[in-house]
Amino acid sequence: MYNNESAGPALDEFLDLLGQRVRLKGFTKYRAQLDNKTDSTGTHSLYTTYKDYELMFHVSTMLPYTPNNRQQLLRKRHIGNDIVTIVFQEPGALPFTPKNIRSQFQHVFVIVRVHSPCTDNVCYSVAVSRSKDVPPFGPPIPKSVTFPKSAVFRDFLLAKVINGENAAHKSEKFRAMATRTRQEYLKDLAENFVSTATIDSAVKFSFITLGAKKKEKIKARKEAHLFSVGAITWSVCTRDFGQSMDVDCLLGISNEFIVLIEEESKNVVFNCSCRDVIGWTSGIMSIKIFYERGECIMLSAHDNCGEDIREMVQRLEVMPFKILL
Repeated sequence: MYNNESAGPALDEFLDLLGQRVRLKGFTKYRAQLDNKTDSTGTHSLYTTYKDYELMFHVSTMLPYTPNNRQQLLRKRHIGNDIVTIVFQEPGALPFTPKNIRSQFQHVFVIVRVHSPCTDNVCYSVAVSRSKDVPPFGPPIPKSVTFPKSAVFRDFLLAKVINGENAAHKSEKFRAMATRTRQEYLKDLAENFVSTATIDSAVKFSFITLGAKKKEKIKARKEAHLFSVGAITWSVCTRDFGQSMDVDCLLGISNEFIVLIEEESKNVVFNCSCRDVIGWTSGIMSIKIFYERGECIMLSAHDNCGEDIREMVQRLEVMPFKILL
């Protein structure tokens, strides 16, 4: 796959849908480690934006081709270090298997197969292959459905790619890597940026006695925990519409994500970014949270605890959601 020297018409058509070709030399926006000074990583690449994200794609046929080099290390250096990879297939291509890829970083493959390329009836089918420790992520792919070439399909695919990257970061491997990186940063701070100056506790500072006025007590902010950056959790009952049954879960709402974890299996059954929440409706004992293109999850409080629903609403109101009304 790394040895394709140029893109065919079907791939060019797909790339034009996905983003815009940009000249790398002098490019000032997000470049994904591509060279924007000397053309060492190619002259052009594919760039686009989606919501608040900038995306620069490492396109195999746009990266430098090295004759007589089967591994194409200049290409593998970039694509092999990406977490999410889009595999484009033309009609008649053999089924894709991630076993053909050797990489420590590629955890999610989004396979896009084109049908009737370069015609008025062009459409695409999508499948996903992910590592075992990467949790499921949306938007869901309808079974046996092909997507016509459109802005709707482009948005669907970009959302899938971004959510795949976020989900991969929750895997055990990337969690361990992030922990190790934080430890190295803290070690560097402790060894190289700690002051050797000490404060003599025996010295009495005159300003301490200046204020004869009694210090006012600072009142604790009411329900301050609802403004926490980290996740706040509630025990809830969620409706599984696929199996027409209720499932006991833990709901977690952080400053970045909403997550549902099934209490019995400890599996993540739902997660989405706060950016994707578009609104909610609540009753005395239940709440519906709407996300992405109008999908929703329905949650009920346990043990007639309507106070939990009130707290969920308060938590949602202070989160940085983009509410579309």
